[in-house]
Amino acid sequence: MPIVWGLAVLVGGVALLLIVLTLTHMGSVERPADTAVVPSTIATTQPTVPPQPCFPFQASC
Repeated sequence: MPIVWGLAVLVGGVALLLIVLTLTHMGSVERPADTAVVPSTIATTQPTVPPQPCFPFQASC
């Protein structure tokens, strides 16, 4: 029976930790007015076209 109590304490401790972390990190999702937003510098590329399939005994391969 001590193993069951130990597992219960372990699971209860993890649950309590998650609850405490959730409550302490709940905040407004609004950004402060003085926060600068930097635009992304990654250039978008055109998707590459896959090569035409080449079947056995095809003359164009």
